[in-house]
Amino acid sequence: MTEMNSNVLEAKKIKAYAELLFVAFSWALSTVIIKKHIGDMPFYHLLMGRFTVGTLFIFALQPSNVARIRKQDLKVGIPLGILLFGAYAFGVICLKYTSASKSAFLISLSVLFIPLVETIRKKTTPSKWIIISVVLSLAGMVLISGINGTSFNYGDALAIASSIVYTMYVLTLDRHGKNIEDTLLTLIQLVIVSICFFIAAVLFEGFSINHIMNGLIPIIIIGVLCTGMATLFQTRAQKVASPEAAGILFLGEPLFTLIMSYFILKETILFGGLIGAALILSSLVIAVLKKV
Repeated sequence: MTEMNSNVLEAKKIKAYAELLFVAFSWALSTVIIKKHIGDMPFYHLLMGRFTVGTLFIFALQPSNVARIRKQDLKVGIPLGILLFGAYAFGVICLKYTSASKSAFLISLSVLFIPLVETIRKKTTPSKWIIISVVLSLAGMVLISGINGTSFNYGDALAIASSIVYTMYVLTLDRHGKNIEDTLLTLIQLVIVSICFFIAAVLFEGFSINHIMNGLIPIIIIGVLCTGMATLFQTRAQKVASPEAAGILFLGEPLFTLIMSYFILKETILFGGLIGAALILSSLVIAVLKKV
């Protein structure tokens, strides 16, 4: 019986890791799409449309979830939604001032923050595999910082701010979100983020439905694939995978972004940046094989 339970848990972990890698890829895809279209429409409108579509997608999966929402669900979902709003706001605004490939690697600094914060909170010694993975990723990020031949700028600072807020989100989700059904918690979060971006669009850009219609195709793509599905998969996967494992697996995002930025956005990629990407990929492989 114990062996059977162990096999079931192992299968759940593998599924969770696969879902987190999908999340990383979808985030990379959304970064490239947003970078490509950010000059075509106001970014708060773009994000409002993105999360509204994501909300509708999750609602369509289980419409009955609305009637099942409890007060305690809102106490968890609302703060998570606000943190998610902050992470995405910083992460998208930074694309106006820095490259997609560089921002992705800086945002992934959460991979360093998560195990460090968890180690301090739990007052435990990190495993050797966490240390090795973090050291490799840190070395990779040092090399990746000058990947486009540019220096540190305002957009880079916003990307780091996004990573800090996202670290808070991952840790909060891990501590308080495990007892709430996946699609229900995802729905609450996406509704809150949609409302926050609607308010931001009204206050800072002046709401216009024409802005949404002009960017409807990219909004639908990133709304369904990169928002609705990604948030659902992350919410479900983090009930099995540890915050440390989630943080390291999310390093797949800057790697995917690097590849797509080169081929789709035609961004300059220096050799040192490729070495950094290889180091980060190594930390990702260790995270999966050693099941951090």
